[in-house]
Order: sequence, then C-alpha cells, then structure tokens
Amino acid sequence: MKFKILSLFLLISIAAQAQLPVAPVFQQAFQKGTRDISGAPGSKYWQNTADYDLKINFNPITREVKGTVEINYVNNSPDVLNELWFKLYPNLYQKGVARKARIKDADLCDGVQITNAQFNNQPKEIASLIIEGTNMHTAIEPLAPGKSLKLKFEYHYILNKGSHMRTGQVDEGAHFIAYSFPRVAVYDDIDGWNKIPYSGSEEFYNDFCNFKAA
Repeated sequence: MKFKILSLFLLISIAAQAQLPVAPVFQQAFQKGTRDISGAPGSKYWQNTADYDLKINFNPITREVKGTVEINYVNNSPDVLNELWFKLYPNLYQKGVARKARIKDADLCDGVQITNAQFNNQPKEIASLIIEGTNMHTAIEPLAPGKSLKLKFEYHYILNKGSHMRTGQVDEGAHFIAYSFPRVAVYDDIDGWNKIPYSGSEEFYNDFCNFKAA
C-alpha cells in the first residue's frame, strides 16, 4: 500500500513538473536553436567577444587610476547592433549613484571620467557617451553580424580608500585595483544588452574575452 501511495506521489510530481510554464524568451530561444531544453547550448548558440589592450597607471599618493583601453569588439550575434552598452564598475563609488552597499562619504568620488574616445579610429563625442551609474551606452553606426568595431577610451578615477567592495586600498602601500576599465556589456539571445546596474550586492557576468595588460 505504501509503495502504491509513493508511486502515486511521484507520478503527480512528475506531471506537475512537466506542466511548469516556460517563459516566452526561453521558448523563443529553443525555437531558434540557441538554447536547448536540457540547459545546454543549442546548435545555433553564439556569444560575442572582444580583445582588450589595457595600459593602466596608478598613483598611490593620490590614488588616481588613469588608463587607456583599446577594444576590438566582435559581433557574433545574428543581429545588427545600433548601440553599445558598457560597464563602469568603479562608479559604484560615484556620488549620487543608487547602491545597496554602505559607502562612507569619504570614499565617494566623481566616478569614471572619460577624457577621450575613438570608434574605428574616429573621434567620438564625449557628450554622446551616456553614463548612468555603472552603465554607459551610446549609439553607433550599424554593426552587422560577423563584423568588428575598434574602440579606444582614455579615462581616470579615484580609487576608494575604505568601504571595500571588491576594490580599494587594503593597507598602507597595498591596493586592490579591480574592474578598473570600461568594459563592453554582455549582449545575448535572452536579454539583449545587459542593462542591470551593479549596486554592490549582486554578482555580475561578462563575455569570454582576451586581455593584454601593461
């Protein structure tokens, strides 16, 4: 009798799981073949990527991080991209930014300052770079599938002394400088651009890329 009752519960459980709703975005991904219902990548899965060339200087007296990043971004998606989104993680410490982490007033700063930008070796108006907290976005000339775009940014910001959230001065003469450069956000088949801001309490994710640093 117990065996029959247990079997009945198992059948009901399996039937209930089989009827769980699937979000439309995932249904579309299954149909397009970019994702598989098993959780594995589909036969038409893709991921954008980039090559980063970083040149970063740090002044331990002023705690100024100053750098240049050159990016070769490749659009492996089947979509034409008309805009780019970036992550400016140090802007967690920017004055006025919404955050879930506790930051001391002494550690607040003006955030990442972009002083020069080039797209495909052509000057890019700084005013066209829309910075909203830890996100930055801008319109671009249509980037077709399989094509790449060369980007260059010169920037600087002040590293936090306290209020450590993955980065900052950890001791006299010891500093942890992390996520210290503008990085292209993830564009994928589920959400499009990742526009979720970093507020200090959540994990974040990036494309698989290649890096060269000096």
